[in-house]
Amino acid sequence: MDSLNAEPETTFWPGPPPVLAPVATEIGRWQSPAFDRTAWALVERSGLQRHLLQAWIEDLICALVPLEALENKIDSRLADERLALFKQAAFSLHVEEHFSRTKRSRERIIYSLLRCSDSGRIQELNLAIREGELDFANAAIRYSEGPESAQGGRIGPISPQASHPEITQRLEQSNEGDLIGPFTIGGTHVLLRLDTRISVRLDDSTQPQLIEELYQDWLERQINALLKGESIEPFEYLPTS
Repeated sequence: MDSLNAEPETTFWPGPPPVLAPVATEIGRWQSPAFDRTAWALVERSGLQRHLLQAWIEDLICALVPLEALENKIDSRLADERLALFKQAAFSLHVEEHFSRTKRSRERIIYSLLRCSDSGRIQELNLAIREGELDFANAAIRYSEGPESAQGGRIGPISPQASHPEITQRLEQSNEGDLIGPFTIGGTHVLLRLDTRISVRLDDSTQPQLIEELYQDWLERQINALLKGESIEPFEYLPTS
């Protein structure tokens, strides 16, 4: 983190000047400044390096975002407003791609589970449910040997990845209403039914969360690079409209 022989970056800052300007490398990238050695040692000892670097990066962001009407007065509220403008400008155009890439993991499902240690009983229950002689919920309440029996076997809405991997795989390959199994997990006989898939749509209500996810991923990469003593690409505030 030591850059004592380098010169601070002479970037024009449209917003309030940063507390500590970045150090420019010969190829125009940014390095973290020479933090006070004693203070940095204390931060290292307390494990707060990431917090310090995040605060430094976000101070630079605030310095890049002009809010003329606010007369460069900086407080926590105005800092949040500047950060929000930066996030919108930097990441809004990437929201659709990010959503498409992560859509499957955002799904929620509701399914019903019935589990027994007795293989003969689970086979009987499976046959009775498939033939319409027994309702799944009633069978789960009476025979399931797990806590889900209190809810008639119903679980969710939850992320598909929150279940046992074997259950997750079988549910992913099924359609709503499918009865799945019986199959065995660790000596327990399991019968499933996929009740509902809850899809997430890309709309105005989900966009802020997606922008925040993109920002946090970007911020994490910047901090990781700085902690390894690497330089980072200068960032800009380029409003989309």
